[in-house]
Amino acid sequence: MKQLQLNLRRLVDLRGRELERHQADLAAKEQLRARSAAAVQRLEALNAQLGPTGASAPSLAVNGADYKQAVMQLADQQRQHLAAHDADVATQRLVVLDVARRQEAVGQLLDRVGARLRIEDERREQRGQDELAGQVWQRGRA
Repeated sequence: MKQLQLNLRRLVDLRGRELERHQADLAAKEQLRARSAAAVQRLEALNAQLGPTGASAPSLAVNGADYKQAVMQLADQQRQHLAAHDADVATQRLVVLDVARRQEAVGQLLDRVGARLRIEDERREQRGQDELAGQVWQRGRA
């Protein structure tokens, strides 16, 4: 039973490390998501600053329109990347929750095994004390 308790402690420790690793992955993904969202916002702000493309010279108007279209396409690509990344972050959150649940379950099992071992130790000690008390009583009668 004590070996079981030792093994469960090791498993709780391993689950804790696994949880920390997944939490670090999640934090990195959330930072990347924040950077991507900021990039989308900057591109949208840049697009808003460009204004209308009706320049005096037709070649400048075409160039401005091409630039504005390129900025809008880049913003769209970043939005798509951000949406895919949001799905990845959501999946990672579920993984973290699952690992945390498993760690908690093993921790609760470890607590129950520990309590059971303490009860067995207390019973064993009580039996020993009862046996000693019985011997003392028997000697007192003799």
